[in-house]
Amino acid sequence: MGTATAGIVAAVGMPSGLLWWLIAPRPDVTAIGDGTTAPFPVSETNFAVDGWFAVIMMVVGIATGYGAFLVQYRLAARDRTDLRLACLLGTAAGACVGAVIAWRLGVLLDAAEFQRALDAAAPGEVIRSGLRLNALSALAAWPFVAVLQYGLFDAVSMWRRDLPAERAADTTDEESHAAPASAPYGADPESYGAHPGSYGVDSEPYGAHPAPPAAPPAPDGRDTRAEPGSGL
Repeated sequence: MGTATAGIVAAVGMPSGLLWWLIAPRPDVTAIGDGTTAPFPVSETNFAVDGWFAVIMMVVGIATGYGAFLVQYRLAARDRTDLRLACLLGTAAGACVGAVIAWRLGVLLDAAEFQRALDAAAPGEVIRSGLRLNALSALAAWPFVAVLQYGLFDAVSMWRRDLPAERAADTTDEESHAAPASAPYGADPESYGAHPGSYGVDSEPYGAHPAPPAAPPAPDGRDTRAEPGSGL
């Protein structure tokens, strides 16, 4: 999971470098001959190139950090496993590689045009420079923001006790400790006392004797059973 995350995040460096190449301004430089230049005249454009790169890296860091956390959260909830550390390391590694890809791609897209202008320029002539990143510390903006964003959402999940792996473990414990509901005694046909004639709900009480048979009627229709006070 970490390797896949790193590859996907690093691939975002290509459109990021293309975006930097499209919107970043180009500073002016002075050609001094022998294929070299001097950073003159100095203007705010020299710093705007680095600023635009840093802003793009921070925005991409927010997006990839949130996206990586969201994907691992859903996969962890589906597979009932903990993917936080693997995705975090993959996001950090992919962001480092992606920042370098964005930087080198932006510079490469301007290299041919700038080289042609430099070859045609006379010494002392001011020409437009290609993209260059003077503040290499801007490369750290993407991995730093991505890890910060990822860690922020993970901290909120821990505070809310909403981690998929922990919820899956709690559910498993509850299922394993839940006792199955037992049937009432005597409800099962195979249980003791369920068959007629045995000691149970369908049998006669203990110690009870069957009633004697009734006497047959007399031929004249009179009841031959003794009546109270008859003396029989």
